[in-house]
Parts: sequence; structure tokens; C-alpha cells
Amino acid sequence: IMKIFETHAHYDDEAFREDREALFDEMFANDIDTIINVGASFAGCEQSVALADSHEKIYAAVGIHPEDVEELTEARMAWLKKTASENQKVLAIGEIGLDYHFEDNPSRSFQCETFVRQLQMADEANLPAVIHSRDACADTLEILRENRKLLRNGFLMHCYSYSAEAAAEYAAVSYT
Repeated sequence: IMKIFETHAHYDDEAFREDREALFDEMFANDIDTIINVGASFAGCEQSVALADSHEKIYAAVGIHPEDVEELTEARMAWLKKTASENQKVLAIGEIGLDYHFEDNPSRSFQCETFVRQLQMADEANLPAVIHSRDACADTLEILRENRKLLRNGFLMHCYSYSAEAAAEYAAVSYT
């Protein structure tokens, strides 16, 4: 029997509040073996960790999505670092990256700065990064190239809609 490892879920979302546990029961009874619930907002990170801590087959990724980086205070960054370093059920830093789809909100420069800080956190915690990149191909690639030393634990491109040629450039970053 082939088992499925769900590498990117958001079951902390309010939409699953009513039937979350029943959904988990059904999934684990039918070929789903492991789930990584990925944080996006700070509250989502807290909820992802809580889900991981309370379910044997659920793990977490913690990080702040580019649309939510304005909520990333120093205290929250400290919590993310501590949790990523100390909780064995946290397997990655994500969902982090750049999203230029919505008119410079938050600002592109702030997204870039926060992206690099979260890549540093991934490196310090010895974890891979789960990267979101929408309408920001060149800047995402540039940041990854400039911060290659922070990627020793690898990265996964989660939100990706660019060309095959760009994919080859991203892959080259991970292998050099």
C-alpha cells in the first residue's frame, strides 16, 4: 500500500473548524500517512504547532507569509526562532517569500528584508525553507542566490508559476 505524505496543508484554517478531527480520522484511515501543516500568519503558526503537538502524524512548518509580514514583531520572531529550534515536530520554515501580486502591500523592500530574516532563521534552526513566490521571480531568485549559504538545508518552492527555464535557475541555486 502506498502512503501519501501531504507536504503543504493549512488545516489550521477556520474553514476546517467544524470537521477538522473527522477529516483527520478519514485521511489517516485512507492512505494519508503524514501531514505538514504550514503556518502563514502568526496565529496560523501557533495553531500549526498546536495541531502537530496534539496529533502523532501531523508536523508543522512555521514562518510568516509575505502578505502577513507586517505582523512580524521582534517578539514574534523570537517565538518563531525558539519554536523552530526546540520543537521536534517543526520540520521547516515556511511559508515565506515574496508576493508582488497585490500593489506593493506590504512594500517589496519590507518583504525582501523579512524573507532574508526568515531564511536566516531556517539556517539557524537547521531546517529547510518552504518558499512562496508570486509575481516576484527575479527578486526571489536574486535573494536565493545572494543567500545561498543560508540554504544548506534546502528549500521547496511552494507557490510557483514561472517558466521551465526559471525552474532550472532555481534548481541550480540548490545544487551549487
